[in-house]
Amino acid sequence: MITRVWHGRTQPEDANSYLKFLLGKGTAEYLQCEGNNSVKVWRQKGTHECHFYTVTEWRSAEAVKSFAGEAMEKARYYPEDKGVLLEFEEKVNHYETFTVSDNRIRDYARQLKELFTGANWHSESLDKKLRDVSPSLAFEQPVPGVHSIAEIIWHCIYWRMVFIRFAQGDTDYRNSTVEKLNFLPIAELKQKGWNGLREELQQSQEEILKLLESKTDDFLSEKTHPEGDTFDFILEGIVQHDIYHLGQIGLVKKIISVSR
Repeated sequence: MITRVWHGRTQPEDANSYLKFLLGKGTAEYLQCEGNNSVKVWRQKGTHECHFYTVTEWRSAEAVKSFAGEAMEKARYYPEDKGVLLEFEEKVNHYETFTVSDNRIRDYARQLKELFTGANWHSESLDKKLRDVSPSLAFEQPVPGVHSIAEIIWHCIYWRMVFIRFAQGDTDYRNSTVEKLNFLPIAELKQKGWNGLREELQQSQEEILKLLESKTDDFLSEKTHPEGDTFDFILEGIVQHDIYHLGQIGLVKKIISVSR
């Protein structure tokens, strides 16, 4: 990751109006760039002058150039800067950036844990939903052509494994297996057994959490491969995907209980 830092100075009496400009038009272009990760404005008030810094984080030097052009070291200015800035510094600074924090990673881990065992806003969890599911109920389809609970659980396991394999560097796993493994026939799932599926789900949970423990937030902006999605996109998708199917499992249980 690359951090770009621009510096400017104003008179104290111009500090508030210039801050308002920087928080709006002065940083709007950064936010529109594909490779921009974050935008911050720093202000340091002094008796005789006020210092401003725009601090932006970028996925790569190429991403910086999408905003600044090939001459990425050259500072860019706006008409609103005239008559306000005390000088127009010609260059900005760029720094290689190494993230140590894992706040966002830990938040994803929290969501996965709550989704699995409860204590979340909707008071539902995979563990709670599956606790009273017997093998016969697990493999029963509520109506012909509608997936059983066992099929849904395998489907969730598969996409969790896609994330794990991507994180392990297997860039071809999804494309080479999705048609065959996305949904397995009930006959194959019965061979695994309901307890076996529950164990695989538990194992996928443990593997994802262990994997996240070793990562910092930089991992989220990495791509599965040059033309692929970011791990942030995929991990968010896993959480949303499981929540969706958690609700679906509840509906399947209700339909079957009513029809019996």
